[in-house]
Amino acid sequence: MRKLILTTALMLAATPAFAKDYTIKEVTNENGGSKPYYFSPDKLTVQPGDTVTFENAQEDMHDVMFVNVPKAVDEMIMSPMMEKKGDKFSYKFTIPGTYQFHCHPHEELGMKGTIIVGKASKPGETKEMNHHEMGEKAEGASHGHDGTEAPGHDSKKASAAGQAQGTGKVVSVDAASSTIKLEHDPNKSLGWPKMKMLFTADKSVDLSGYKQGDPVSFTLKPVGGDDYAIIELKKSK
Repeated sequence: MRKLILTTALMLAATPAFAKDYTIKEVTNENGGSKPYYFSPDKLTVQPGDTVTFENAQEDMHDVMFVNVPKAVDEMIMSPMMEKKGDKFSYKFTIPGTYQFHCHPHEELGMKGTIIVGKASKPGETKEMNHHEMGEKAEGASHGHDGTEAPGHDSKKASAAGQAQGTGKVVSVDAASSTIKLEHDPNKSLGWPKMKMLFTADKSVDLSGYKQGDPVSFTLKPVGGDDYAIIELKKSK
């Protein structure tokens, strides 16, 4: 009996702990406020072998892009665009370290988060992932994408200066602050999937004549990093 108890104890000690499942909600705050879009929770610590599921909490467009990960990670970790309430994306973490992620459409509005697997990475132990390459992968994976170019868009028209054309529709306008939120079509020249994004318009662009639902075509120019500003805006028929 004593031998049996000792053998059982040794077997239990050698058995790894059961992996756990966690959920992070992608939230749109309908009442606005200082955090109109956020992950809940936006900080999470898990163990190697655990799975984290990102779930869209309402009818809005969100995705998940991991932009800084441990150096041992050899893949892009990202979701397709999630457009419906209840859409989910899961990932099993096996490599310890610090993972930083954001929602691409709402990155500039603070929709970011961090997952620590096991223990946090030390300085120099992580790497940044190529944002545009991730966008290209997302475009191919997004719901309803058939591989064709956006209507009215020719990727060859993107100029050497980095300007790009696109099409979409107006979600909201704040002419006083020169900002406009668009739901734009997939943009192959920039590697963007269909999504909602908030843009700053150049001072030469008059936003006063635009309203929610207007179909538009537009020209973007890079203004630093991954940010683009609208330098030309027209209503589409």
